[in-house]
Amino acid sequence: MKFRVLASDSLGVRSLATSVDAGGVKILIDPSAALGPRKYGLPPHELEEQALAYATDLIRREVEGADIVVFTHYHWDHYDPGLPLEGKTLFVKDPKNNINLSQRKRAALLEYEAIPADGKRFDIGPEEIVFSPPLPHGPEGTKLGYVIAVKIGDLLFSSDIQGPVSEGAAEWIIEQNPKTIIMDGPPTYFLGYRFSVDSRDAALRNLERIMEKTDVREIILDHHLTRDLKREENFPIYAKGEEYGVKIKTAAEHRDLDNLFLEAWRKELWKGEKEIDPNIVRRVYNE
Repeated sequence: MKFRVLASDSLGVRSLATSVDAGGVKILIDPSAALGPRKYGLPPHELEEQALAYATDLIRREVEGADIVVFTHYHWDHYDPGLPLEGKTLFVKDPKNNINLSQRKRAALLEYEAIPADGKRFDIGPEEIVFSPPLPHGPEGTKLGYVIAVKIGDLLFSSDIQGPVSEGAAEWIIEQNPKTIIMDGPPTYFLGYRFSVDSRDAALRNLERIMEKTDVREIILDHHLTRDLKREENFPIYAKGEEYGVKIKTAAEHRDLDNLFLEAWRKELWKGEKEIDPNIVRRVYNE
């Protein structure tokens, strides 16, 4: 089984879009991308706009050849109802149950028949695809609602569980015993403001428990966490990864690319204090 993170925050856009080839069955998970509307009081830089255009084009090309598309929830950086999805098998977060009002409205924009996948498993030929029950989008009781995680073979993909903060989310991951995890890190750029120190500490404990109690050997830790230029200081999990023999990388690092933390660099980009060759951004999505 092969996989590739197509777009992510370490590749210049808000996304965790991932392509999986499971014995010839092509699965796209959360094929969408977006930009943070404001950062440091600034709008997206032109390099971010370019990265989004390239990422969106790549995602659309990948969707054309997909057999299965998964939407783990309905935030725009994970969900695009305007994609050419006709003829695809769609597995989605249940659009009617365990969902908040804003995501329910967004889910209604999907014009194609979709299968609510919460807590279910399906035989897709060479592999089984397993979906989690609804997991909190961060701490228990969060107003952001719920997401689902998905396991295909030894690969587990979890979007927007923020570390995970929730012990229930951590327990589900431990039960699945994956060898590779693609996971969003906690939003430590909000630390002490919209994301508490207690939640950060819970995420640290839960991620260490996952490394201790499973056979995981690689964690691609990206998305929210990589918007924080002080992520290694604010979320000191990397040394723990070495202790457990787990490689913790961004999606860019997994692909042997330089990190493109464009949103986190937005202030420096607008001031002209950081120069990036636009061709580098183009090559990330056209290699």
